[in-house]
Amino acid sequence: MNTKIIISIVVTVVLFCFHVAQGQQAIFLVRYGETVAPKGTDLRPLSEAGQRRAVLLATMLKDVGTNAIFTSDLERTIKTAEPLAHALEIEPKALWQLNTSFKQNDIDAFAALLRSEYRRDIVLVVGHANSVPALLKALGHSAEIKIPETEFDNLFVLIPMSEGPPKLLRLRF
Repeated sequence: MNTKIIISIVVTVVLFCFHVAQGQQAIFLVRYGETVAPKGTDLRPLSEAGQRRAVLLATMLKDVGTNAIFTSDLERTIKTAEPLAHALEIEPKALWQLNTSFKQNDIDAFAALLRSEYRRDIVLVVGHANSVPALLKALGHSAEIKIPETEFDNLFVLIPMSEGPPKLLRLRF
């Protein structure tokens, strides 16, 4: 069976179960897709592989009810979110606070915003190898998450719980 189909089924079942049981939103978090320029410059457009990954992400998430999209203000995160944003006719919110040089208090403030203003929404956040784990921690996931600089295929699904820590799935796509 196709990996994309399996992941879509798992995500749909998890969202349905938590929606029925908790009435809570889900937050999908990914790192941007592969780029063409070397590390060390902010101007790194997506490579063909990164563009394909962005389309795959859109295919996987277009039917799960995503109604808010956040990215950093760097092109590679914006372009990763673009196919899904286009398919859903959602204007992504590009935030400088989600860049690689973020300050933890900015990540904490963004987590508080998600908890308050987007608590009933299904949100996609496209970040970086360091900002995605920092946001997961700010949202209550206590285990340390590392995303190696060579990995672009992580899809984190965070389900906030009414009591206790959130539930987290780490998928590959």
